[in-house]
Amino acid sequence: MLTFRALPLSGLNFDVIFVTTFLLYGARMKRTFLAFAVVAASAAPGAFSENQIWTQVELAKKPSENSQFEFGLTTELRYQPDGDLDTIEVRPGVTYDLRQGLSVSGGYLFASNRRAGSDQSEHRLWQMASYDLFSEGEGSIAGRSRIEERFLEGASGTGWRLRQQFSYTRPIGDTGLDLALSDEAAIGVNTTDWGNAKGLQENRAKAAVE
Repeated sequence: MLTFRALPLSGLNFDVIFVTTFLLYGARMKRTFLAFAVVAASAAPGAFSENQIWTQVELAKKPSENSQFEFGLTTELRYQPDGDLDTIEVRPGVTYDLRQGLSVSGGYLFASNRRAGSDQSEHRLWQMASYDLFSEGEGSIAGRSRIEERFLEGASGTGWRLRQQFSYTRPIGDTGLDLALSDEAAIGVNTTDWGNAKGLQENRAKAAVE
């Protein structure tokens, strides 16, 4: 993802993200050819403009064709415009299909934010429910609810956060491609001394051709 961060407007930053490629291996193998997203994140009034390049690879594999379990690994690297690596995120997890259109997942995330001086490392536990809501014409609407418990190395206190996403997907004619629209809000449940803020932390809206 190539990210352009605009100057704050009414206390918010807006990130425009162009997604180059997402890879997903396994039973749900697919490739995202093009995506456009806008991210609104809480920001201090004096925040400055910033560009980033984001790359992400997702791997998913079932133990057997009919297994209700699926194991996944997501890796994300974020770079500054000069090519310096800024953030590393690694998120392994396991998903269990309760029935068609409903699954539960859980896992762990390690994030390292590189900066002048010592790097800042964060650990997260996460639990998620993914569910189909309803279909409208050729399109379908789904939801995803994720709870995160965030721990920052060298700091005390657990940051709790809810990430709620709704998505709309429909095929594009007979091309074999889908148009996917989604919006995700990251909402802090509590406030910690190290920076997990209560309330809306970030909102990401994305349009993609898959």
